[in-house]
Amino acid sequence: MNLSVASKRTSLFTASLLLAAIFSSGSIASAAAQQPRVADGFSTDWANLKIDVRELAPHVYLLHGSGGNTVASIGPDGTLLVDSEFAQVAPKLAAALQKLGAGPVRYIVSTHYHSDHTGANAAFHKDGAVIVAQENCRLRMMQTQFSQFWNRSSPPAPAESLPTLTFDRKLTLFLNGEEIEAFHNQPAHTDGDAIVYFHHANVIHMGDVFVNNLYPYIDLGAKGRIDGYFPVIDEVLERIDDQTQVVPGHGPIATKQELKSYRDMLHTIRDRVAAQIAQNKSLEEILASHPTREFDRQYATDRVGGGGFTAMVYQSLTGKRLDWHPAS
Repeated sequence: MNLSVASKRTSLFTASLLLAAIFSSGSIASAAAQQPRVADGFSTDWANLKIDVRELAPHVYLLHGSGGNTVASIGPDGTLLVDSEFAQVAPKLAAALQKLGAGPVRYIVSTHYHSDHTGANAAFHKDGAVIVAQENCRLRMMQTQFSQFWNRSSPPAPAESLPTLTFDRKLTLFLNGEEIEAFHNQPAHTDGDAIVYFHHANVIHMGDVFVNNLYPYIDLGAKGRIDGYFPVIDEVLERIDDQTQVVPGHGPIATKQELKSYRDMLHTIRDRVAAQIAQNKSLEEILASHPTREFDRQYATDRVGGGGFTAMVYQSLTGKRLDWHPAS
């Protein structure tokens, strides 16, 4: 055999073995093979949209079409909604409520200002609903908001969507034999978050402070902050019990233990990022360390991946606002 040919074949064979070893180790293969999971619950097929309905307790229901989860209290005093989803969902949400025998919507409690939770407010307000929210939620809805993460602006909400009754820390409504408490601890997802607790039904709506099986979007432009999540979630964990049905802003109903696991995941990633910031590591260096590594399979999606969440935590902890978004 020609020695040069044999040498080339040996080199190619050695290179093949090396590549196989690298890929079997998972260092390249896993990164190349990992495609972000598509987040459920954000359909824009409005014509074929279906409203899923689930009874949580007598007179209390979970409804979802597209956008945030809606909780409804239905009874002789009328109907109260927590969040109203996208504007385009309004007709089908109204039809689903009618099928449940709901009376007029008297109140909508908005957990924060984002349009996937407040979009249908206007449709129900036109029919007489009072819109309730934390005072900063109303202010955000009245202004143009820019998200550096999504690299886009959101215009002010229509006047008909705006909250007409606001509170600072706490507001309680008594409706349909239920004590419905909306409370604000401190900025977390946004500076206008509200948690809504149905005391007798033992159901709590977390808004986007808790998104089940998703990494959260920290709205830094609306003064959201990673360190705000822990006091908010800890207050909820102290108040609820193992039978409480925890409604996330997005995703399936959760238990107290699942909420705690989510909180612990956030804290683990936060601490890893903080430790590297203390070592003067750059965002690029921190991203390379993959601080979300064991959590990505459960929480990473096409909306917020491990890198995106790491970048938001970094910016929240340092106060820096970087030109970083998922497309970069």
